[in-house]
Amino acid sequence: MKYGSMVLLFSILLFPLTLPAQNGNSSPPYDPVTLGRRLFQQNCSVCHTQATLTNPMYGPSLYRDIVNGKEDAMGDFIGKGSDKMPGFRYGLKASDISAIVEYLETVPKPASRGPQTKGEDRVD
Repeated sequence: MKYGSMVLLFSILLFPLTLPAQNGNSSPPYDPVTLGRRLFQQNCSVCHTQATLTNPMYGPSLYRDIVNGKEDAMGDFIGKGSDKMPGFRYGLKASDISAIVEYLETVPKPASRGPQTKGEDRVD
C-alpha cells in the first residue's frame, strides 16, 4: 500500500496536470467599445469624469462631439499627451488607444451641472 501511494505521488509530481496556455494572438472576448470603456475607466476617468466632492475634474469632459471627425488626432493626443496630460504610448498599445477613441465616439454629451433656476422643481 505504501509503495502504491509513493508511485502515485511521484507520478503526480512528475506529470503535473497542466491547463492549456492562452495564446497571445487570440482576440479579446469583447468588442473594442467595451475594451475602450474599461481602459478609459482605468486610465482616463480620474481626470475626465464629473467632479465630486473628493475628486475634482482636472481635464475636459470627453464625448462623441469632440471626437467625431478627429479620431486620428485624438489617438495621437492620447499617445503623446501634453503639458497637463501624460502620454500613454508607452503604457498602452496602439490598439488600446484606438479602442478608447472608439468608446469616446459612443459617449453622449454630459448634462450641464449649473445652478438651478427658479423655474425648476426643487425638493426641500
